[in-house]
This record gives sequence, C-alpha cells and structure tokens, in this order.
Amino acid sequence: MVKKLAAGELYVAICVTEGLVSGIRNNKQTDLRLFGTYVDTPLPWAVSVATDAKFCSIDDLAFGATFGISRNGSGSEVMARYAASQYEWTSQPKFAVLGDINNLVQGVQQGKVDAFMWEKTTMQRHYSAEEVRYLGTVRPPWPAFSFGATEDYIRRNSERLSKLLEQISLTTQKFMQGSGSLEFICQRLGYDIKDAQQWAGYVGFSRDGSVDDARIEAVVRALTRAGVIEACTVDNVVLRPAQESA
Repeated sequence: MVKKLAAGELYVAICVTEGLVSGIRNNKQTDLRLFGTYVDTPLPWAVSVATDAKFCSIDDLAFGATFGISRNGSGSEVMARYAASQYEWTSQPKFAVLGDINNLVQGVQQGKVDAFMWEKTTMQRHYSAEEVRYLGTVRPPWPAFSFGATEDYIRRNSERLSKLLEQISLTTQKFMQGSGSLEFICQRLGYDIKDAQQWAGYVGFSRDGSVDDARIEAVVRALTRAGVIEACTVDNVVLRPAQESA
C-alpha cells in the first residue's frame, strides 16, 4: 500500500499503522503522511511456527531466528523487529521474503524459516487445521490501521478527507452494531463463528477517525528503538486534513 501511495497509484490507503509510519520515514523522497485512524484498537500479531518446532515461547526465537515476511518493509517484518526490541533479544532476527499467508505457512512447514507473524484471528483456521502452531502474541500499544496519503493530496482535499473519515466511522459503527455482521464476516472470509466473535471482542473502529498524537509517538519511539526508522517527531508523520496550508 505504501509503495502504491508513493508511486501515485493510490490517492488514499488504509495501512497497518507501524508499516505506514515506517514507510513514511523510509520514503523521504515522497511526502507521505498519516492523516486518520481506521481501527483504533491494537492489532494482535500471532507468532506461528511449525507444529513440530522445538520452540516453546517467543523468547526461544531470540537466538537470531529467521522470520518469513510477506515483503520487505511489511508489517510482518516491522513487528518482528519490534518484538526483538521489546523482548530485548540478544540477536537480531533474519528475514526471508515468502509472499502471502499460504507461502508463509509452507515456509515454516518446509523449514525455510523458523517463524512468521500475522494477525491472530486470520491465523485461527491454520491452527485448527494443525498446519502450524501458535507460539504467542505480540500486541503493540497503538492503533491497528491508519489512513495515509501524500501531503499534497491531504492539503488539496482537506474537506473531502474530513468527510471521508466521518462517513467511514459512521459506517463501521453501523456495521458492528448490525445483527448480521458476524454472519456476513463468516460468509465472506470463511471464519468460524467463534473466531468471528473473538475478533469482534477485541477490534474497535475509530469513532471519528481522529489521530492521537501520543499513540503515534509511541509507534515512532518503538520503531526508532528497533532500528526500523530514524528518530523523528510526530509532525514528520502526521498531517490532519484540517491543517490547511498558509
């Protein structure tokens, strides 16, 4: 998503927050900014390994384990670096780009990688089928998904983007309050009803799309500590639609 924004292929994108922040800081030639919040609650990143793996806890990966990732700079890579920093691992993880979730599952099954990280509910079907084994969850203290666009687009479309955030917030609230929302999720995504109920229990969409500077600052601090980005301020990352150019 970040690459498509930077290439001008998208006007607006909803991205994993840590991936968006790292993309903003690591694509300095492009004026990307975070301008709104989509999912306000943290995203639970499940760590998965082969069913017969010797690992018993997340800390068992501290020796410099190889993580499968979907692509360079993705949330699956950023969060592995975050975990290494958060848990103070003695050795930094290594990475192998494998692509989508099916390739990641096959990667640990075939011993190409030691582990990978992905959203927990999405992984539940793979755990139920005993394709991989759940090792633990890393839950960062910031919003799961945020809106991104170029600074130029945000400034030129301030009113339009403010209305977009408002309408998306109203729609998500209506959807989550609807009587058939979980059944819809099960039908469209193939979730078991218990998995959908678990998802609904921890996910919370933003009620107004606003950005909490303190929580974005937490992302910046964590990613700086993990060596994902260089130190910066929230102003280097966030631009609200209401902030018109002088």
